[in-house]
Amino acid sequence: MQFIKIKKGQIWCVYDKDSFPPEHFNGVEQRADNLNKENPELQYHTAWSNECIEFWFLLHFAYYTSNNHRTEYISFLNDKFSKLGIGKYQKNMKDIFKILMNNGNPKLAIRYAKRIIKNGQGKTPAEIAPGTKVYELVEELAKYLPEEIQNQFLEK
Repeated sequence: MQFIKIKKGQIWCVYDKDSFPPEHFNGVEQRADNLNKENPELQYHTAWSNECIEFWFLLHFAYYTSNNHRTEYISFLNDKFSKLGIGKYQKNMKDIFKILMNNGNPKLAIRYAKRIIKNGQGKTPAEIAPGTKVYELVEELAKYLPEEIQNQFLEK
């Protein structure tokens, strides 16, 4: 097997805090920063959620800053989905993107996530709880969508 060395572009690492020790969780972002110094043509990005991806989903429906366990975020999603007639939230839902796009507000989720990160300025990722930088990946990917769809994500 031959490996191709990537020399230019972006590499994204998407991960959750879950129950990982803070030094491991923070270490991913530190490693990406170090790698970015080695080659400005190849940039590493982190799109983390503290504590879980469900926090990112929740932000599509509400501004939420309580540092609760992921079971609370899932309970919030269950309530919201039930009220919308969707049923219960489940991990790895195949139609989660469609649900968030049609029933939530991606642009608000990005705005809320940015506000939370800004309020946590000077803190490590593990200390920003709850928090998420998934919005950075979403903004990057949205640039490649047709303009009429971009407007659902990006501030113009």
